[in-house]
Amino acid sequence: MPFERILALAGLLLALLLLFRFGPTAWRSWQIYSGARTRRMADAGPLEIAPPAPVADRLRELADLGFTRIGERYLQLPGSPIRYEWLVGDASGETYVIVLPSLVTGAFMACYSSFDDGTWVQPNFPRGEVVVRRSFFASFVSTTVVDAIAAHRRQVETLRAAHGAPRAIRTMADTLRMDADYRTRHGGATLRRLTSGWSAPRSRRSVWP
Repeated sequence: MPFERILALAGLLLALLLLFRFGPTAWRSWQIYSGARTRRMADAGPLEIAPPAPVADRLRELADLGFTRIGERYLQLPGSPIRYEWLVGDASGETYVIVLPSLVTGAFMACYSSFDDGTWVQPNFPRGEVVVRRSFFASFVSTTVVDAIAAHRRQVETLRAAHGAPRAIRTMADTLRMDADYRTRHGGATLRRLTSGWSAPRSRRSVWP
């Protein structure tokens, strides 16, 4: 058999091997990323769902900062079991925080505030993406929950003069309505590195969740 044909067959076998190894994961990642704007959370209530220990620890830290329980939501991603997240809000109603389990950090936390014009602020703890757009500001704080909440509030105050007071979010119905608004406007903005990590096993532990 000519050497060129041997190389071609070897290349074909390698391509098939890579497709078999990474194809299903890449397809699942694309399904998650492409559906981010249309996917919707659902209320897991009315009964309170007990959080895993790392999430409970994070919720206690937030309670010490004046945050109180709003409830729990759930979402089922393609090819995945149902995933829950726990929500708390501050006394002003201007900020709500979600906490969910993470294989990497034990618990992942994201703070949210939004304005009437569709501008959103989203700092994460302890890791996440940095995205700066005209109407979307995502960041992360890697130090403490206290620092993450403080960073979030500073960003909100910076935007208040131009955008007015954030929209009030006090109930689960409020969070579901705001989540739909967030996903429609900015869904997928913080998922690019995550979905690329799912199709590259070496980096899997370096991305959330």
